[in-house]
Amino acid sequence: MPLIPLVLIDSDDDARKETGAILNSLGGQVNILAATADLPLALKSIQGATPQVVILQVREVEQGVREVGHLVSTFPHATVFVTAAEKNPDWIIRLVRAGAGEYLTRPVVGQELAEALQKVARMHVLKTVQNAETGSVITVYNPSAGMGTTTVAVNLAATLASKGKQVALVDLNLFSGDVAAFLDLAPRYTLANVIAKSGQIDASFLRSVLVQHAAGLQVLNGPVDLEDAERIAPILVHEAIAVLRTIFAYIVIDTGGQLSECNLETFRCSDRILFTTVLNLPAIRNAKRYLATMNNGGFGPDKVKLLINRHLARDDIKIADAERILNTKAYQAVPNAYADVKASINKGEPLVSCCPRSPVTRAVNELTAKLLIETGAHGRGTSVGG
Repeated sequence: MPLIPLVLIDSDDDARKETGAILNSLGGQVNILAATADLPLALKSIQGATPQVVILQVREVEQGVREVGHLVSTFPHATVFVTAAEKNPDWIIRLVRAGAGEYLTRPVVGQELAEALQKVARMHVLKTVQNAETGSVITVYNPSAGMGTTTVAVNLAATLASKGKQVALVDLNLFSGDVAAFLDLAPRYTLANVIAKSGQIDASFLRSVLVQHAAGLQVLNGPVDLEDAERIAPILVHEAIAVLRTIFAYIVIDTGGQLSECNLETFRCSDRILFTTVLNLPAIRNAKRYLATMNNGGFGPDKVKLLINRHLARDDIKIADAERILNTKAYQAVPNAYADVKASINKGEPLVSCCPRSPVTRAVNELTAKLLIETGAHGRGTSVGG
Protein backbone atom coordinates (compact mmCIF):
# COMPACT_ATOMS: atom_id res chain seq x y z
CA MET A 1 0.00 0.00 0.00
CA PRO A 2 1.60 3.34 -1.02
CA LEU A 3 2.14 5.99 1.66
CA ILE A 4 -0.59 8.58 2.18
CA PRO A 5 0.73 11.94 0.91
CA LEU A 6 -0.26 14.46 3.58
CA VAL A 7 -0.07 18.20 4.24
CA LEU A 8 -0.15 19.55 7.81
CA ILE A 9 -1.25 23.18 8.35
CA ASP A 10 -1.03 24.46 11.93
CA SER A 11 0.02 27.90 13.17
CA ASP A 12 1.00 26.55 16.61
CA ASP A 13 4.62 25.41 16.31
CA ASP A 14 4.43 23.04 19.28
CA ALA A 15 1.15 21.50 18.13
CA ARG A 16 2.53 21.11 14.60
CA LYS A 17 5.57 19.28 15.96
CA GLU A 18 3.41 17.06 18.18
CA THR A 19 1.09 16.14 15.33
CA GLY A 20 4.10 15.49 13.10
CA ALA A 21 5.53 13.18 15.76
CA ILE A 22 2.24 11.26 15.88
CA LEU A 23 2.27 10.89 12.10
CA ASN A 24 5.88 9.71 12.09
CA SER A 25 5.05 7.09 14.74
CA LEU A 26 2.45 5.36 12.56
CA GLY A 27 4.82 2.89 11.03
CA GLY A 28 5.43 4.66 7.73
CA GLN A 29 1.77 5.10 6.77
CA VAL A 30 2.14 8.74 5.68
CA ASN A 31 4.44 10.88 3.58
CA ILE A 32 4.40 14.44 4.95
CA LEU A 33 4.64 16.67 1.89
CA ALA A 34 4.63 19.88 3.92
CA ALA A 35 4.16 21.05 7.52
CA THR A 36 3.50 24.79 7.54
CA ALA A 37 1.87 27.56 9.56
CA ASP A 38 -0.78 28.60 7.04
CA LEU A 39 -2.56 27.59 3.84
CA PRO A 40 -0.68 29.87 1.37
CA LEU A 41 2.67 28.55 2.63
CA ALA A 42 1.41 24.96 2.32
CA LEU A 43 0.28 25.46 -1.28
CA LYS A 44 3.61 27.06 -2.14
CA SER A 45 5.60 24.28 -0.43
CA ILE A 46 4.02 21.32 -2.18
CA GLN A 47 4.37 22.94 -5.65
CA GLY A 48 2.06 20.79 -7.70
CA ALA A 49 2.10 17.66 -5.54
CA THR A 50 -1.30 16.15 -4.80
CA PRO A 51 -2.05 15.38 -1.15
CA GLN A 52 -4.48 12.64 -0.20
CA VAL A 53 -5.02 14.15 3.27
CA VAL A 54 -4.79 17.76 4.46
CA ILE A 55 -4.83 18.43 8.22
CA LEU A 56 -6.03 22.00 8.69
CA GLN A 57 -6.09 23.98 11.93
CA VAL A 58 -9.23 26.12 12.26
CA ARG A 59 -9.27 28.97 14.77
CA GLU A 60 -12.25 30.90 13.37
CA VAL A 61 -15.16 29.18 11.72
CA GLU A 62 -15.79 31.63 8.85
CA GLN A 63 -12.18 31.49 7.70
CA GLY A 64 -12.20 27.73 8.24
CA VAL A 65 -15.22 27.29 5.96
CA ARG A 66 -13.48 29.33 3.24
CA GLU A 67 -10.21 27.41 3.55
CA VAL A 68 -11.89 24.00 3.57
CA GLY A 69 -13.85 24.99 0.47
CA HIS A 70 -10.66 26.14 -1.25
CA LEU A 71 -8.86 22.90 -0.42
CA VAL A 72 -11.74 20.75 -1.63
CA SER A 73 -11.88 22.63 -4.95
CA THR A 74 -8.08 22.59 -5.36
CA PHE A 75 -7.66 18.92 -4.37
CA PRO A 76 -11.02 17.26 -5.10
CA HIS A 77 -9.71 13.79 -4.27
CA ALA A 78 -8.18 14.77 -0.94
CA THR A 79 -9.77 14.35 2.50
CA VAL A 80 -9.58 17.40 4.78
CA PHE A 81 -9.14 16.80 8.51
CA VAL A 82 -10.08 19.87 10.56
CA THR A 83 -8.48 20.35 13.98
CA ALA A 84 -10.10 22.88 16.32
CA ALA A 85 -10.33 23.62 20.02
CA GLU A 86 -14.05 24.34 19.72
CA LYS A 87 -16.53 21.53 20.47
CA ASN A 88 -19.42 23.61 19.17
CA PRO A 89 -21.80 21.41 17.07
CA ASP A 90 -22.44 24.39 14.78
CA TRP A 91 -18.75 24.50 13.89
CA ILE A 92 -18.74 20.80 13.11
CA ILE A 93 -21.85 21.02 10.93
CA ARG A 94 -20.61 24.03 8.97
CA LEU A 95 -17.13 22.67 8.37
CA VAL A 96 -18.39 19.24 7.36
CA ARG A 97 -20.85 20.85 4.97
CA ALA A 98 -17.95 22.85 3.52
CA GLY A 99 -16.26 19.54 2.73
CA ALA A 100 -14.27 18.45 5.78
CA GLY A 101 -14.08 14.68 6.14
CA GLU A 102 -13.03 14.61 9.80
CA TYR A 103 -13.33 17.01 12.75
CA LEU A 104 -10.64 16.38 15.39
CA THR A 105 -10.71 18.21 18.71
CA ARG A 106 -7.44 19.82 19.79
CA PRO A 107 -5.11 18.74 21.22
CA VAL A 108 -5.10 15.97 18.62
CA VAL A 109 -5.28 12.48 20.10
CA GLY A 110 -2.97 9.99 18.40
CA GLN A 111 -5.49 7.14 18.35
CA GLU A 112 -8.20 9.31 16.79
CA LEU A 113 -5.83 10.55 14.08
CA ALA A 114 -4.63 7.02 13.36
CA GLU A 115 -8.21 5.76 12.99
CA ALA A 116 -9.11 8.65 10.67
CA LEU A 117 -6.09 7.91 8.48
CA GLN A 118 -6.92 4.21 8.43
CA LYS A 119 -10.40 5.05 7.17
CA VAL A 120 -8.92 7.17 4.37
CA ALA A 121 -6.55 4.35 3.40
CA ARG A 122 -9.42 1.86 3.37
CA MET A 123 -11.60 4.06 1.17
CA HIS A 124 -8.67 4.61 -1.19
CA VAL A 125 -8.34 0.85 -1.66
CA LEU A 126 -12.06 0.45 -2.27
CA LYS A 127 -12.17 3.31 -4.79
CA THR A 128 -9.18 1.84 -6.60
CA VAL A 129 -10.78 -1.57 -7.03
CA GLN A 130 -14.14 -0.13 -8.09
CA ASN A 131 -12.68 0.81 -11.47
CA ALA A 132 -10.86 -2.48 -11.95
CA GLU A 133 -12.16 -5.40 -13.97
CA THR A 134 -14.18 -7.44 -11.50
CA GLY A 135 -15.11 -11.07 -11.13
CA SER A 136 -18.42 -12.49 -9.93
CA VAL A 137 -19.26 -13.38 -6.34
CA ILE A 138 -21.49 -16.38 -5.63
CA THR A 139 -22.45 -17.00 -2.00
CA VAL A 140 -23.87 -20.29 -0.73
CA TYR A 141 -25.92 -19.79 2.43
CA ASN A 142 -28.22 -21.34 4.99
CA PRO A 143 -28.45 -20.16 8.60
CA SER A 144 -28.42 -23.72 9.96
CA ALA A 145 -25.71 -26.36 9.86
CA GLY A 146 -26.31 -29.60 8.01
CA MET A 147 -27.90 -28.13 4.88
CA GLY A 148 -24.93 -28.92 2.63
CA THR A 149 -23.70 -25.38 1.95
CA THR A 150 -20.05 -26.42 2.15
CA THR A 151 -20.60 -29.40 -0.17
CA VAL A 152 -22.25 -27.12 -2.73
CA ALA A 153 -19.69 -24.31 -2.36
CA VAL A 154 -16.63 -26.58 -2.60
CA ASN A 155 -17.93 -28.47 -5.61
CA LEU A 156 -19.22 -25.37 -7.38
CA ALA A 157 -15.79 -23.74 -6.98
CA ALA A 158 -14.00 -26.87 -8.20
CA THR A 159 -16.32 -27.21 -11.20
CA LEU A 160 -15.79 -23.56 -12.17
CA ALA A 161 -12.04 -24.18 -11.93
CA SER A 162 -12.38 -27.26 -14.13
CA LYS A 163 -13.93 -25.00 -16.80
CA GLY A 164 -10.73 -22.94 -16.91
CA LYS A 165 -11.92 -20.17 -14.59
CA GLN A 166 -9.69 -18.58 -11.98
CA VAL A 167 -11.55 -19.27 -8.73
CA ALA A 168 -11.20 -18.30 -5.08
CA LEU A 169 -13.15 -20.21 -2.45
CA VAL A 170 -13.71 -18.23 0.76
CA ASP A 171 -14.86 -19.73 4.06
CA LEU A 172 -16.94 -17.03 5.75
CA ASN A 173 -18.77 -19.47 7.97
CA LEU A 174 -16.78 -17.77 10.70
CA PHE A 175 -17.68 -19.90 13.70
CA SER A 176 -18.08 -23.35 12.16
CA GLY A 177 -16.33 -23.38 8.78
CA ASP A 178 -15.45 -26.73 7.20
CA VAL A 179 -13.94 -25.82 3.83
CA ALA A 180 -10.39 -26.75 4.86
CA ALA A 181 -11.57 -30.11 6.21
CA PHE A 182 -13.51 -30.88 3.02
CA LEU A 183 -10.41 -30.22 0.94
CA ASP A 184 -7.90 -31.78 3.37
CA LEU A 185 -6.04 -28.50 3.76
CA ALA A 186 -4.12 -27.11 6.72
CA PRO A 187 -3.69 -23.46 5.70
CA ARG A 188 -0.85 -21.60 7.31
CA TYR A 189 -2.78 -18.35 7.03
CA THR A 190 -6.47 -17.54 7.46
CA LEU A 191 -8.78 -14.56 7.30
CA ALA A 192 -7.55 -13.70 10.81
CA ASN A 193 -4.19 -12.74 9.29
CA VAL A 194 -5.94 -10.16 7.13
CA ILE A 195 -7.30 -8.20 10.12
CA ALA A 196 -4.08 -6.29 10.75
CA LYS A 197 -4.00 -5.14 7.10
CA SER A 198 -7.49 -3.66 7.11
CA GLY A 199 -7.44 -0.52 5.03
CA GLN A 200 -4.26 -1.61 3.27
CA ILE A 201 -5.26 -4.90 1.62
CA ASP A 202 -3.99 -5.33 -1.90
CA ALA A 203 -3.86 -8.16 -4.42
CA SER A 204 -0.29 -9.11 -3.60
CA PHE A 205 -1.05 -9.47 0.10
CA LEU A 206 -4.21 -11.52 -0.46
CA ARG A 207 -2.36 -13.90 -2.77
CA SER A 208 0.12 -14.51 0.06
CA VAL A 209 -2.60 -15.77 2.44
CA LEU A 210 -4.42 -17.98 -0.07
CA VAL A 211 -3.65 -21.69 -0.35
CA GLN A 212 -3.70 -23.55 -3.65
CA HIS A 213 -5.67 -26.80 -4.00
CA ALA A 214 -4.90 -29.46 -6.58
CA ALA A 215 -8.38 -28.96 -8.08
CA GLY A 216 -7.18 -25.62 -9.47
CA LEU A 217 -8.86 -23.29 -7.00
CA GLN A 218 -7.41 -21.13 -4.24
CA VAL A 219 -8.79 -21.04 -0.71
CA LEU A 220 -9.06 -18.28 1.88
CA ASN A 221 -9.81 -20.13 5.08
CA GLY A 222 -11.89 -18.76 7.93
CA PRO A 223 -10.39 -18.06 11.36
CA VAL A 224 -9.41 -21.08 13.43
CA ASP A 225 -9.90 -19.42 16.82
CA LEU A 226 -13.33 -18.20 17.88
CA GLU A 227 -11.76 -15.07 19.36
CA ASP A 228 -10.40 -14.20 15.93
CA ALA A 229 -13.79 -14.88 14.34
CA GLU A 230 -15.35 -12.26 16.62
CA ARG A 231 -12.81 -9.69 15.35
CA ILE A 232 -13.85 -10.02 11.71
CA ALA A 233 -15.69 -6.80 10.83
CA PRO A 234 -18.05 -6.14 7.90
CA ILE A 235 -15.68 -3.54 6.42
CA LEU A 236 -12.92 -6.19 6.33
CA VAL A 237 -15.26 -8.60 4.53
CA HIS A 238 -16.15 -5.88 2.02
CA GLU A 239 -12.53 -4.93 1.42
CA ALA A 240 -11.31 -8.53 1.04
CA ILE A 241 -14.07 -9.42 -1.43
CA ALA A 242 -13.50 -6.22 -3.41
CA VAL A 243 -9.82 -7.01 -3.85
CA LEU A 244 -10.46 -10.69 -4.63
CA ARG A 245 -12.77 -9.56 -7.43
CA THR A 246 -9.82 -7.87 -9.11
CA ILE A 247 -7.80 -11.11 -9.05
CA PHE A 248 -10.30 -13.89 -9.77
CA ALA A 249 -13.02 -14.50 -12.32
CA TYR A 250 -15.20 -16.13 -9.65
CA ILE A 251 -15.29 -15.90 -5.88
CA VAL A 252 -17.38 -18.61 -4.22
CA ILE A 253 -18.26 -17.96 -0.58
CA ASP A 254 -19.47 -20.54 1.94
CA THR A 255 -21.34 -18.98 4.85
CA GLY A 256 -24.00 -19.69 7.44
CA GLY A 257 -25.33 -18.58 10.78
CA GLN A 258 -27.64 -15.70 11.59
CA LEU A 259 -28.14 -12.57 9.52
CA SER A 260 -25.16 -10.90 11.12
CA GLU A 261 -23.56 -7.73 9.78
CA CYS A 262 -20.77 -9.78 8.18
CA ASN A 263 -23.28 -12.00 6.40
CA LEU A 264 -25.32 -9.01 5.26
CA GLU A 265 -22.16 -7.36 3.92
CA THR A 266 -21.33 -10.58 2.10
CA PHE A 267 -24.80 -10.58 0.54
CA ARG A 268 -24.39 -6.97 -0.57
CA CYS A 269 -21.14 -7.91 -2.31
CA SER A 270 -22.67 -10.96 -4.03
CA ASP A 271 -23.97 -11.33 -7.56
CA ARG A 272 -25.86 -14.51 -6.62
CA ILE A 273 -26.88 -16.01 -3.29
CA LEU A 274 -27.70 -19.72 -3.39
CA PHE A 275 -30.02 -20.34 -0.44
CA THR A 276 -29.50 -24.06 0.15
CA THR A 277 -32.10 -26.17 1.91
CA VAL A 278 -33.30 -29.76 2.19
CA LEU A 279 -36.85 -31.01 1.89
CA ASN A 280 -37.95 -31.57 5.46
CA LEU A 281 -40.49 -29.57 7.43
CA PRO A 282 -38.15 -27.80 9.90
CA ALA A 283 -35.77 -26.78 7.10
CA ILE A 284 -38.61 -25.47 4.92
CA ARG A 285 -40.10 -23.51 7.82
CA ASN A 286 -36.73 -21.95 8.57
CA ALA A 287 -36.16 -21.19 4.89
CA LYS A 288 -39.51 -19.40 4.73
CA ARG A 289 -38.59 -17.15 7.66
CA TYR A 290 -35.15 -16.29 6.37
CA LEU A 291 -36.10 -15.82 2.73
CA ALA A 292 -38.85 -13.41 3.79
CA THR A 293 -36.47 -11.44 6.01
CA MET A 294 -33.81 -11.33 3.31
CA ASN A 295 -36.37 -10.17 0.76
CA ASN A 296 -37.50 -7.39 3.09
CA GLY A 297 -33.86 -6.39 3.48
CA GLY A 298 -33.39 -5.98 -0.26
CA PHE A 299 -32.13 -9.45 -1.13
CA GLY A 300 -34.94 -10.71 -3.34
CA PRO A 301 -35.44 -13.35 -6.04
CA ASP A 302 -33.32 -11.45 -8.57
CA LYS A 303 -30.28 -12.21 -6.41
CA VAL A 304 -31.34 -15.04 -4.08
CA LYS A 305 -31.86 -18.43 -5.74
CA LEU A 306 -33.33 -21.51 -4.07
CA LEU A 307 -31.18 -24.63 -4.22
CA ILE A 308 -32.70 -27.93 -3.07
CA ASN A 309 -30.01 -30.21 -1.69
CA ARG A 310 -30.06 -33.97 -1.03
CA HIS A 311 -33.16 -34.36 -3.16
CA LEU A 312 -34.81 -37.75 -3.52
CA ALA A 313 -37.79 -38.36 -5.80
CA ARG A 314 -39.50 -40.29 -3.00
CA ASP A 315 -39.25 -37.42 -0.48
CA ASP A 316 -42.54 -36.75 1.31
CA ILE A 317 -42.19 -33.05 0.55
CA LYS A 318 -41.87 -32.51 -3.19
CA ILE A 319 -40.05 -29.69 -4.91
CA ALA A 320 -43.40 -28.28 -6.04
CA ASP A 321 -44.53 -28.23 -2.39
CA ALA A 322 -41.43 -26.31 -1.35
CA GLU A 323 -41.87 -23.85 -4.22
CA ARG A 324 -45.46 -23.21 -3.17
CA ILE A 325 -44.62 -22.75 0.52
CA LEU A 326 -41.61 -20.54 -0.17
CA ASN A 327 -43.26 -18.68 -3.03
CA THR A 328 -40.20 -19.10 -5.23
CA LYS A 329 -39.05 -21.48 -7.95
CA ALA A 330 -36.22 -23.90 -7.28
CA TYR A 331 -33.15 -22.80 -9.19
CA GLN A 332 -31.43 -26.17 -8.99
CA ALA A 333 -31.91 -29.53 -7.29
CA VAL A 334 -28.91 -31.55 -6.17
CA PRO A 335 -29.70 -35.25 -5.60
CA ASN A 336 -28.82 -37.26 -2.53
CA ALA A 337 -25.73 -39.40 -3.19
CA TYR A 338 -24.39 -39.85 0.32
CA ALA A 339 -21.72 -42.42 -0.53
CA ASP A 340 -20.20 -40.19 -3.23
CA VAL A 341 -20.15 -37.09 -1.04
CA LYS A 342 -18.66 -39.04 1.88
CA ALA A 343 -15.92 -40.44 -0.36
CA SER A 344 -15.17 -36.96 -1.66
CA ILE A 345 -14.81 -35.50 1.84
CA ASN A 346 -12.70 -38.40 3.11
CA LYS A 347 -10.31 -38.00 0.15
CA GLY A 348 -10.20 -34.22 0.40
CA GLU A 349 -11.04 -34.16 -3.28
CA PRO A 350 -14.03 -32.49 -5.00
CA LEU A 351 -16.61 -34.68 -6.70
CA VAL A 352 -15.73 -33.33 -10.14
CA SER A 353 -12.41 -35.17 -9.94
CA CYS A 354 -13.03 -38.11 -7.60
CA CYS A 355 -16.59 -39.02 -8.68
CA PRO A 356 -17.13 -37.51 -12.14
CA ARG A 357 -20.13 -39.75 -12.86
CA SER A 358 -21.94 -39.03 -9.60
CA PRO A 359 -25.44 -37.57 -9.95
CA VAL A 360 -24.26 -34.79 -7.62
CA THR A 361 -21.47 -33.96 -10.07
CA ARG A 362 -23.97 -33.80 -12.93
CA ALA A 363 -26.24 -31.47 -10.93
CA VAL A 364 -23.37 -29.17 -9.97
CA ASN A 365 -22.32 -29.07 -13.63
CA GLU A 366 -25.86 -27.95 -14.52
CA LEU A 367 -25.73 -25.32 -11.76
CA THR A 368 -22.35 -24.10 -13.00
CA ALA A 369 -23.61 -23.80 -16.57
CA LYS A 370 -26.52 -21.61 -15.44
CA LEU A 371 -24.27 -19.36 -13.39
CA LEU A 372 -21.73 -19.01 -16.19
CA ILE A 373 -24.46 -17.80 -18.51
CA GLU A 374 -26.00 -15.39 -16.00
CA THR A 375 -22.74 -13.92 -14.72
CA GLY A 376 -20.84 -13.93 -17.99
CA ALA A 377 -20.76 -10.13 -18.06
CA HIS A 378 -18.81 -10.19 -14.79
CA GLY A 379 -16.96 -13.48 -14.63
CA ARG A 380 -13.83 -13.37 -16.75
CA GLY A 381 -12.60 -16.43 -18.59
CA THR A 382 -9.06 -16.04 -17.31
CA SER A 383 -7.34 -13.95 -14.70
CA VAL A 384 -3.96 -13.28 -13.20
CA GLY A 385 -4.75 -15.10 -9.98
CA GLY A 386 -2.25 -17.30 -8.26
